[in-house]
Amino acid sequence: MRLNILFRKWTLFAAAACAALLILAPASASAHAYVVSSQPAANETLDTSPATFEIEFNEPIEAGFHKLEVIGPNGSLVNDDEAEIDPLKPSRLTVALQPNLPEGLYTAKWNVVSGDGHAISGTIPFQIGRGDTNNGLPIHPTTDSGNSFPGWSLVLVRWLFYGGMAGYLGTVVFHAWLLPRLDNAWPERLKRRSRAVLLAGLIAASAGILLSLPQQTANDAGGGWREAFDPELWRQTLVYTTFGEIWKIQLLLLGGWLLWTVLLLRTSRITRPRLLSLAGGLVFGLGLLLSKAFIGHAATAELPGLAITMDFLHLAASLIWLGGVGALAFLLPVATLPAAEDKAHPSGTPQLPLTWRTVRRFSLLAFLMVAILMVSGVYGSLLHVPTLYSFTHTAYGRVLILKIALTLICLLLGAWSFLRGRRAGKPLSAAGVWTEFGTGLVVLVLAAVLANLPTASASPGPATLTKQLDDGTTVMIRIAPNALGTNTFQVSVDGPEGHPRTDVEQVTLQLTSKEMDMGTTEIIFPGSSPTEVRELITMGGRWNVHVHILTKSLNSYDYDTELSVGTP
Repeated sequence: MRLNILFRKWTLFAAAACAALLILAPASASAHAYVVSSQPAANETLDTSPATFEIEFNEPIEAGFHKLEVIGPNGSLVNDDEAEIDPLKPSRLTVALQPNLPEGLYTAKWNVVSGDGHAISGTIPFQIGRGDTNNGLPIHPTTDSGNSFPGWSLVLVRWLFYGGMAGYLGTVVFHAWLLPRLDNAWPERLKRRSRAVLLAGLIAASAGILLSLPQQTANDAGGGWREAFDPELWRQTLVYTTFGEIWKIQLLLLGGWLLWTVLLLRTSRITRPRLLSLAGGLVFGLGLLLSKAFIGHAATAELPGLAITMDFLHLAASLIWLGGVGALAFLLPVATLPAAEDKAHPSGTPQLPLTWRTVRRFSLLAFLMVAILMVSGVYGSLLHVPTLYSFTHTAYGRVLILKIALTLICLLLGAWSFLRGRRAGKPLSAAGVWTEFGTGLVVLVLAAVLANLPTASASPGPATLTKQLDDGTTVMIRIAPNALGTNTFQVSVDGPEGHPRTDVEQVTLQLTSKEMDMGTTEIIFPGSSPTEVRELITMGGRWNVHVHILTKSLNSYDYDTELSVGTP
């Protein structure tokens, strides 16, 4: 009875904690790189021909697969040389232009690979001379930063790696911890199934790693799989990108993992692997997971060391948990003890059947994994999901909602199956456990999709900046859509009693970028109408907003606040 109560508490707590975590935490990812400025600027009209065209990004870009071309009014290329990354500032891409360019409309087309390994592209128009091009209307610059869903091949490659690692790690943990140590040899079916899962997991994860090179090359080159096996493009990937450097390390880890798995299968004869052999396979597998964190979104965070650690812990905990569920579904049914093993313990205390001793250990493991997921997930949510709007109005957020729903179903199925079987004293519900495991595999597909979408932090949505002053006055500033481009600013100033103050002569906002020197954007609101002003925000990221309020009696209020601007 005591064990029954303990088991229920632990299982229900784990399910509730996972639910809370998943509502808060996305998979680790951050926004891709974006343009913060260009010279000439978008839609700028120049009197003379510029010598160069340069683009400044918010973060360093990869040394490989970059391209910057400027197209003239007649459709011809006006570059004077190949584009180069500034060696002193790797976030800047520059190209020299031909001298004495004629008047007309020019378009700069660029392609780069951001620090998180994702290819992005866009266009920036500018004009030379005062000709009435495009009927005097500005041509908006464009950016393709990977907002569309990733292709099937990218999702498949990632899913193979995730699924293979879950199966392998789950089998290792099952034998190292979940299955109690017994005196008798394991049943033959358990040996065969354990060997099959280890080999299948190794093959799937290895395929995911090996195929990631041509897949990444195809993604960076922008030509699809027809360019994925071009040796010259492979060389560019391996030599000039962070992915290439990490992939070579992964290849070494993969070789060690393969040799250790062969050692595990041969020396243990799959009768009872030694703990050291199991630990070696676990270490190599976790090493591969850690390497993945170095070529993902976490590597471009403000605190990359912390972000990479949390990304690794989040992924490792989720795969070990799912792998454990798979082991309960596939391995536990053939690990049943002979009747003689269900005898009383030497102390006289009856032993629980093997199934429920294993399940009890799994509940402890699940509790530990949930604790790790809680810490890493809360960190990820604070870093990448700034507002409820961004959670519900972005492609990333909508996929995440689906992932949360499926994971909750998965957890509820597991809790129901375990509690029902334990209360009735019967074997676990095989259908429930298999459904839980299958749902978990679908969740891994969604995780692969999320890893290649810009996070919700790229689109925080409309912002409201509220400040209460020392005398009780409340200042509220609303910005919509709060993204790069034209925005609507509204200001209201209310007195301590909550009514609008009528003695305000003028409110002035001064916006300065915290990312780089972009000058100061000043927005002035008269004390009377209009209370709404449209103004251009020239880049995404963090902006300082200095607020100056002048009253009719010439008293003034000054304070600073911060605005996080999204990218379209």
